[in-house]
Amino acid sequence: MVLNRSLLKKQLGKLFGAIVAAKLYFGVYRVFTNEIDHPKFVDIMKYYFNFFSPSISAHFVATIMALSKIFDNKNVSIYTLVKNISSLDLDKVDQEKLKALQDKVQSIRPQVEKVLILRNNVYAHISKGMNTLQAFKESNITPNDLRDLIEKAMEALGDAGELIDGITMAEFEPSEADTRAVLVDLKKYREYETGANYEN
Repeated sequence: MVLNRSLLKKQLGKLFGAIVAAKLYFGVYRVFTNEIDHPKFVDIMKYYFNFFSPSISAHFVATIMALSKIFDNKNVSIYTLVKNISSLDLDKVDQEKLKALQDKVQSIRPQVEKVLILRNNVYAHISKGMNTLQAFKESNITPNDLRDLIEKAMEALGDAGELIDGITMAEFEPSEADTRAVLVDLKKYREYETGANYEN
């Protein structure tokens, strides 16, 4: 395969799509579960338990799977992208910026491994030697790990875009505001229908 900037742009576009999806999924998951929003909406989420319980799980799984796409070396990944950038003509790539990108990608490997433990042993495959509880214990992943990994991966992909051809990621609206708006509307609807007070 002949490497050129056009091919790298296509690879970068796929990775941009995956990281945006991860950020959107994670935003919904965190509104449902974080220590500020959850207490405000816990009663309405309990009322619609059979919707919110699987929805919380689904958005967590979707976050894990979207992140896994970005770091899966069997296909187009951030690692193969950086390797391909380094294979371009030296005089066409800012070597100082390339080294900084390589260091940034290397620095997130511990968090990537946490994600891949869950992906490989819980969500993408049924593990022969590790149950779900064991996988989560070994991964020891936290919401802060996921948030940091998403932000650092977005930064790294932005840096890669600059090296390839000054490409920047398109702006998009975060999912948190819409998620909160849905929960507020549900509370208002239940209060209107029943006279119950779902304020906390």
